[in-house]
Amino acid sequence: MTRPSRPLASALHKVTEKIYRKRGFASAGVLTNWPAIVGEELARHSMPERLGSDGVLRLRVDGPLATELKHLEPQILERIASYFGYRAVNRLRLVQGPLERSPAEKPEPARALDSDSAKTLADTLQGTRNADVKSALARLGEAVLGQPCDT
Repeated sequence: MTRPSRPLASALHKVTEKIYRKRGFASAGVLTNWPAIVGEELARHSMPERLGSDGVLRLRVDGPLATELKHLEPQILERIASYFGYRAVNRLRLVQGPLERSPAEKPEPARALDSDSAKTLADTLQGTRNADVKSALARLGEAVLGQPCDT
């Protein structure tokens, strides 16, 4: 008798749950959604390490951003509370040091526009009078039309 297959996510959840709990997190949500909670810019330079039972979230911060984060603490605490739906964190403790970085993905180069797409784009932009706007729209059109088709 074969066992029904289970989604990998549910198996991973059981494996990682103990690790997150050991670090004080009820779930991976605050870690995996950190950019959505604090914004991309702050997330690039900070990473939650541990949430203590006293409600203190230890953040690893690289570079000189620690001073700015200290000033933004009330807003960050509000964003975390909004994410959880309750005040799970009441204070931040900042630790300066390098962050673990994952290798950046290289974007796939845009493909060259075929002659029909290039002509359509040029015709569409023909009535645009402002040179800066026309140039920006041309770059946008090339980027959009140059994306690989997912079929």
